[in-house]
Amino acid sequence: MYSTLRRVSVPVLTTAEAAAALQTSGSAASRGLRTLEKQGLVRRLRHGQWILADQPLDPRSIVTELTRPFPAYISFQSALAARGAIDQIPREISVASLAKPRRIRTRLATYVLHRVQPALFGGFEESDGVALATVEKALFDYFYVASASGRTRARLPELDLPPGFSRNTLESWLARVRSARLRTRVSAAIERALEHAEHEDARGARRRPATAKHSAGRG
Repeated sequence: MYSTLRRVSVPVLTTAEAAAALQTSGSAASRGLRTLEKQGLVRRLRHGQWILADQPLDPRSIVTELTRPFPAYISFQSALAARGAIDQIPREISVASLAKPRRIRTRLATYVLHRVQPALFGGFEESDGVALATVEKALFDYFYVASASGRTRARLPELDLPPGFSRNTLESWLARVRSARLRTRVSAAIERALEHAEHEDARGARRRPATAKHSAGRG
């Protein structure tokens, strides 16, 4: 059974997928998976979902398994921390998706899903199976969701911006916000966050700009 399941090339295996691979019923597959779990060969992720215990797994790499059939990527504070833009490491993994917003607790991690509009979905890069928002998009996502939810006082820790930080990229995402009122709120919140951000120049030196509009290149 274990050998057969190893040939199913998915990071997270559902009970239904196990049943199909084993050519058995769902109840029989569930019993078999529980037996393998007792033997330390598989781990239960959450109800109906399993991972093979002998395979190293980045908790961030399975977000699309938790949101399927909807796409998703790591964003907000989680992406900012992963990219070194903030020092604080969030306890939960923040996810942008087209799926409905909710909190998903698993044995690997707790995921907080934030729903974004299709026109605002994107701005991430994939590496080693992890879809991770750029610093610009993570900033936009954070303040867009906060402003749209009425959390106008939402704040981030002090930002440490990378050399290639682009205000043009931020502006391009802001332009996609249909509501002028919401767009103004998001823009103002981003400006406040950038006002005291540190920025690394091309020589690796760190500087604190006087104003947000001079904090990064226009590239």
